[in-house]
Order: sequence, then structure tokens, then C-alpha cells
Amino acid sequence: MGQVDFSRIDREADRLETATVEEILEWAWSEVGPRLAISTAFGASGLVMIDIASRVVPELPVFTIDTGYLFKETLELKVRLEDRYGTEIEPVTPDLSVEEQDRKHGVELFSRDHDHCCYMRKVEPLHRKLAELDGWVASLRRDQSESRRNICVVEPFPTRGDRLIVKVNPMARWTRKDVWDYIIANDLPYNPLMDQGYPSIGCWPCTKAVTDGEDERSGRWAGKGKTECGIHLPLSVEPAESGASVAAG
Repeated sequence: MGQVDFSRIDREADRLETATVEEILEWAWSEVGPRLAISTAFGASGLVMIDIASRVVPELPVFTIDTGYLFKETLELKVRLEDRYGTEIEPVTPDLSVEEQDRKHGVELFSRDHDHCCYMRKVEPLHRKLAELDGWVASLRRDQSESRRNICVVEPFPTRGDRLIVKVNPMARWTRKDVWDYIIANDLPYNPLMDQGYPSIGCWPCTKAVTDGEDERSGRWAGKGKTECGIHLPLSVEPAESGASVAAG
């Protein structure tokens, strides 16, 4: 672990619950930078986070987990954002390519053991990246799903080796309306699939459109009893190399 003073951070947590996104990002950078980074999956909230960060902490790096199963529209959006902000969004990739995974574990693992697939393609790459960091900024919102209802603006997050890092959720109090009001007002680029009923977009095999009134993340792993890939949950899975079925949280 780096030089993160969690006692100090705990004392600041309540104050930050009512702070603006700008104030939270500036605080996080002053406390944890330069070993701090934003993760994005290019969802609507993530686009707002990147835009705000580009103004208040332009040196704050951004990374994404490129699973090998991203929609082409998502990859095209990544390029548009890099051009807009003049910076690289670091791709963090799984140890195995999709083809290598197919050879080792059989084709379409996502349809047979979605937790194991999520572990290898998302959870393991994330924790490999977090080993380089003391702080992680995510764009989670409390109104996105029941599983995110109780997230804090600032909280400790366990990663490998029982190591704690600072997880920062500056947009926790925002609503979906807040997000889209910002996107429209600031003319931000966004994934065109969002206009086709995809409010939350992950890997193409495990994402479908939703109908009006459904939970924002109900199109993720539909019918699987699953709403999280595991990256925002404590690491409690078996290593993918074991070949065992895994649970992502």
C-alpha cells in the first residue's frame, strides 16, 4: 500500500457526501494523486466524469477494461473521446485473447459460465491495474440499481493481498436525468446504442436493450440473476487458472 492515510480520509468522507463532482475530484487528486485513475466503460455517467475531470484535473489518467467483446460502437466512441480530449484512454486487457480463451475453456464461455468469463475478462484485469494505484475513481450512481443503492462517495476498496485502496464515487448522488441534462447541455459524444434502448452497455454477448420503466442495468446478463460483473465487488473469486466455476462477488 502507498502512503494513503485512511484515518484522514474517513474523517473527510461525511463532508464529501455533499460536495460537487469537481470538489471531490480535486480532493481525490490532492490526497491520492498521482497514483489515482478513472475507470470507464463509456456509459453515460462515465462520459460526464471524463468531461468534468478534463476541466478540473486534466492530468488524471483514464483507463478502460477492453474485454475483447466490446461493441464496435463502444470502441468507436473511445476514439472520439481521445480525439476530443487529446489524451489516450489506456486499454487494460485480459491475459487471454478471446481466441485463446475459446481454445482453453471452450467457445462461448459467457453462455455456460458467465461468472468465470467475467472474472477472466474483467475482474482479473482490473485488479492487475489496481496493483499500480492507491485510488480508483468510478462513475457509479445510487439510482442505477438496487446493488448500488448504498455506495459511498469515498470508501475503502479491497484488492489483492488484502490491500486497501481508496475508491471514489463522485457521481453517487446524481440521477439519470442529471447525467443526460449534462450530456445534452455540453454536447458530449455518446454511444449511439443508447438511443436504441441500451442504457447500460457492456459486452455484446451479455447486453440487450431494455423497455421503458425497467431498471437501468436490467439489460445486463438478462435472465441470469446477475447485475454486476464483479469489478465493483470485493475480490472473492477463485483464480481463473483453476478452471473452476467462480462467483464474481
